Amino acid sequence: MTVRTQVNEDFSGLLKQLDEIYPLLQSEAADSERLRRPTPAVQDALRDSGVFGLMVPAGLGGMEASPLQILQVMEKLSHADASLGWLVRAVVSETAAAATYLGDEAVAELFTQNTFPLVAGQSTAFTGQAVREDGGYRVSGVWQFAAGVSMATHLNLAVTVQETGERLVCLVPRAALRISDNWDMLGLRATASLDYQAENLLVKDAYVFRPGPQHARRSRSLHGLSPALLAGLHQAAWSQGVGRRMLDELRELTQRKDPAAGSPVTSDEFFAEYARHFSHVRGTMALLRETWRDNESTLAAEAQLDDEQETMSRLACSLASRTAVEISQLVHRFAGAQVMRDGTLQRFFRDSHAGSQHRGSSHIVTQKCGRMLSGTLPAGSHWGFFDLVVPEQATA
Repeated sequence: MTVRTQVNEDFSGLLKQLDEIYPLLQSEAADSERLRRPTPAVQDALRDSGVFGLMVPAGLGGMEASPLQILQVMEKLSHADASLGWLVRAVVSETAAAATYLGDEAVAELFTQNTFPLVAGQSTAFTGQAVREDGGYRVSGVWQFAAGVSMATHLNLAVTVQETGERLVCLVPRAALRISDNWDMLGLRATASLDYQAENLLVKDAYVFRPGPQHARRSRSLHGLSPALLAGLHQAAWSQGVGRRMLDELRELTQRKDPAAGSPVTSDEFFAEYARHFSHVRGTMALLRETWRDNESTLAAEAQLDDEQETMSRLACSLASRTAVEISQLVHRFAGAQVMRDGTLQRFFRDSHAGSQHRGSSHIVTQKCGRMLSGTLPAGSHWGFFDLVVPEQATA
């Protein structure tokens, strides 16, 4: 049996596991929100499912999932509970980053006998500072919005080296950091996206890595994908799950109402708007699948995505996020008191707006995609991290 066959079997098993625990994830969502982290029952179910190994390289006991498989899993989890989907996507990504980029010494210590750490943190926000020392770096800084700290064993610290300006990521045990229990946001409450701080902390070279596809040591399926594109893939999948769940909740609400009572959710106007938003969800998912299927073919050939592929990946993510927000507005417009009361619709309404703040899916991204696709930018324009890099045009 080849490694890939085993990976595909593991992935099929994961989908079955997620289907089995789906009712639990739904029923515990309100309690998780009150706790501001997943309940113990949900945490245990997630660990047992193996979902945190979704993107870990197969050689380290993970599933090394393809982008389309990641899309499928994250949409399913977000449909069950938006906060939970957001948390899992963060821990899955950060754990995979450590597994993909760390050197052999650290990997041998952390990834043993199909067990591995659960990593949270910010490997893309370089707000920390590092000073070179013999054998490592002395790190200080504050990082925000680290979803999944409540479940993590380690955290990634994205830093800039003071002497050189080089950007690095340091992996450290959670116990070595000062955690600020300050998560008081309107939405995504159960993610416990806490801030954390390091003060003059020495990190050995073995636990420091350079991010970016050119520095990947493992994971064939994700070679060539930047952290920004991976973040966009997760964001798109999350938005799809959240949008679809709100439509499902509206459908159930409509079926409970007596048309003769004159409820807004049984009006002709509502049905027309529902159909329009339903088509948007289906259309966005079709675009995501087409875009990432094309990306997978390019990556399988060990080639780099071209500018149009990168643009379409970012555009599909931005459209998915916008679709979820528009559906939340449909909920607010027609669901009446149901969205005002504490419950599933209100929770998804709040979560959809909180999640839309992600930098990689803002309306500005759509504007930049339009500039790229229009062909009006100067030669040499390309995507950097989340932003366009446009050469200065020559002046006369």
